[in-house]
Amino acid sequence: MNHSFRFSMGSEKVPENLSDILELIHREDRESLLRELDGIEVKPIEKRAVRFWVGGNVRHIRLTLYQIDTSGMPECVGFAEDFTEEVEFQKNILSHNAKKNAILNILSHDIAGSFATLRNLTDLAMGNMRNGDPGSLENALSAIRDICMSNMSLIRSFLKKEFITSLSVPLKMERVDLVPMIRDFLDQCARMETHLGVFFVFSTDLPSITMDMDEDKLIQVLNNLISNSLKFTHPGGTITVSLIDFGDKVRLSVRDTGIGIPEDMKSQVFNKFNDQSRTGLNGEKANGIGLWVVKTVVEWMGGSVDFESRVNEGTEFFLEFPKTFSHG
Repeated sequence: MNHSFRFSMGSEKVPENLSDILELIHREDRESLLRELDGIEVKPIEKRAVRFWVGGNVRHIRLTLYQIDTSGMPECVGFAEDFTEEVEFQKNILSHNAKKNAILNILSHDIAGSFATLRNLTDLAMGNMRNGDPGSLENALSAIRDICMSNMSLIRSFLKKEFITSLSVPLKMERVDLVPMIRDFLDQCARMETHLGVFFVFSTDLPSITMDMDEDKLIQVLNNLISNSLKFTHPGGTITVSLIDFGDKVRLSVRDTGIGIPEDMKSQVFNKFNDQSRTGLNGEKANGIGLWVVKTVVEWMGGSVDFESRVNEGTEFFLEFPKTFSHG
């Protein structure tokens, strides 16, 4: 066991024999690994996943082992790959998906029941209308409205919880070309131009700009910023996403031609559940965490966020990221 492997295991102790190493391995994995070692002369062990106990924690290691004979004495040599982060990431994804499925089951059950009630109330309202009974018609419509408001509140509360839960999934930083990624995302947004009445523009100073990033998290940030712009931009307005290469940094900005942010609200923009969240131009309810999520995720990826805004002229959010992510 060389210094590099001992360091990754968190121990400077040099194992004196195979039993010392085996003591670090989870008992179930140890027994099956020993069976494979018995036949290593015939069949090498390739990418065998085992669990090591290190300081009370489990590390997931892939072992590749071969038998060689260079001096008349058979020896077992090989190398190890630590894939603990990959395992933990997959566990978090599965946990996250399980929570989503639970939420969808609750929503589908409750909302399906509400729709059945709405259908009955609609039939009642239509019957009252035909019978010329405006008083009963008003009661039925009032009940329909109350049920709709209740279900909208239920959906918003679940979305708020899910928004926060999604942040618990750890970063998965990879080298990604931002230009095609953002262009594809905006192409999807542009398909809604006719419906929304807002135009999307993408601007970049280079055809390719790569950096370390968690693609899913950055899409979440972009989605939040664009959703926010859509709430406060009148039909006929424009949302522009710009990408600029500054050498060791990348600047990503989202600018709209909306109603802007009043001076007395600017200090609260990134606050979690801030009390000054505004209703959108079409009555969209704010959940109070969208821009807090943006700031949190951007800073996780080693970046920073700021904005400029003028009332009735629009708002622009600036995101700056280092091209190379530092875990420190």
